[in-house]
Amino acid sequence: MILVYLLLLAVAVGYLRGGRLAGYLKKPLKGVYLPVAAFLLESSFAWLPSLLAAPPQRWLWIAVAVEYLCLFAFLLMNYDERAFWLVALGTATNFTAMALNQMRMPVSPAVFAFPSLSRFVERVQSGELIEYVLVGWDAPVWWLGDCIPIPWGVPGVASAGDFLMGAGLFGWVQKMMLRKE
Repeated sequence: MILVYLLLLAVAVGYLRGGRLAGYLKKPLKGVYLPVAAFLLESSFAWLPSLLAAPPQRWLWIAVAVEYLCLFAFLLMNYDERAFWLVALGTATNFTAMALNQMRMPVSPAVFAFPSLSRFVERVQSGELIEYVLVGWDAPVWWLGDCIPIPWGVPGVASAGDFLMGAGLFGWVQKMMLRKE
């Protein structure tokens, strides 16, 4: 969700700087359907377990691998956009954290210190949010997972990778909106 907020902020800042979204038409991205497919796949994790007979541990790794394959393919298709290099680094960071934690995003024990995140913790513990796993400080690369609590607004947790992706998207939006060519 933090990426959506950063994207909206980037567009607002772009307009404040005199930019326009029409700059996108001057150099459209290739393969835009790929991140859309990845987003739809991740969104399906809320209802997919009710359709599949097998437990998530049996199929989640495939779904996450396909999701990240779509993202990496999109980033590769647009490698000439330098701001996407940060997005690629953040994506790789998140994938690494998940790959080393059974293809689920590790959530650090820091979440327990924030009462506003209790509902999120309950949903992870109950298995409702199958793509997350609560881990201890001894988990592999827990510090690459969701370890940055965001207790205000819409409470949640973010990773360093999320912020790298957000910074890359922010930079790309600025460049795209201010294109003169």
